Amino acid sequence: MLETFVEVAWVQAHANDPALRIVDARSRPHGAPDLTAPTGAEQYAAGHLPGAIQLDYAHELADPATPYATRVAPAELFACVLGERGIGDAHTIVAYDDGDVPYAARFVWMCRYYGHDDVHVMAGGFKEWRAAGLPVTTEVPAFAPAAFTPRTRPNLRATREEVIAAAAGSADVQLLETQRDKTYALRDRDIKGAKRLSGSRLLEDARGGRVAPQATLGELVDALDLDRSKRTIVSCGSGVSASGSYLALLEAGFTDVAVYDGSWLEWSHDALPTVPKT
Repeated sequence: MLETFVEVAWVQAHANDPALRIVDARSRPHGAPDLTAPTGAEQYAAGHLPGAIQLDYAHELADPATPYATRVAPAELFACVLGERGIGDAHTIVAYDDGDVPYAARFVWMCRYYGHDDVHVMAGGFKEWRAAGLPVTTEVPAFAPAAFTPRTRPNLRATREEVIAAAAGSADVQLLETQRDKTYALRDRDIKGAKRLSGSRLLEDARGGRVAPQATLGELVDALDLDRSKRTIVSCGSGVSASGSYLALLEAGFTDVAVYDGSWLEWSHDALPTVPKT
């Protein structure tokens, strides 16, 4: 099995492998929307990796029942979208973003939540692909439909009720707020009971969204006196930084990490318990 993060050179070398599916997971921030920023579809249309399929976590793969947040689509819808695009159970999947906001990590977490483990992030993202002088296209590939079988793993996703219990202090979990620094700075409140752990430090923008070195991860974890064996819930603005943090904490040796994909969008929308940021 490949590592979670694969390099641009690996993707280039395997791009024509019929067992590989490349997913362009680029999007735009939904925790603090910039309506002038191009959408994932617009970025894809302007140029993408040859053979890449465009899938936006906040559009094609979002739960239509929660339009105020960006929760993952129900199993049937998620499987239908991937299957129609030609992604099936037997495929190795590599997702990429721009190397700064971890949209690819969000896609990886969703696939794992639905039982597909052979899914990876292209480290460095689209910017690193372009910097290497590799080909870009505007052609949209057409793959035959495939069968994607969802096998839901409830432990990878924190329910709203579980986070409410954690905020009330009635659940034996570690609750972490991991929104990226720029968007987190726009907030003045936090989910009650959450400890702040910067998603921008767990996945480093300066290194193309790669996981921080083990020494840095250890320092971040130890500074908050976190228990790697204890159930840990990660939250952010819309579940994107939390998904990157989920991958980073697993790299740091955590054994039970769940993403609260409703995150701040859902929490603030429903006026659930908050405290001022410290």
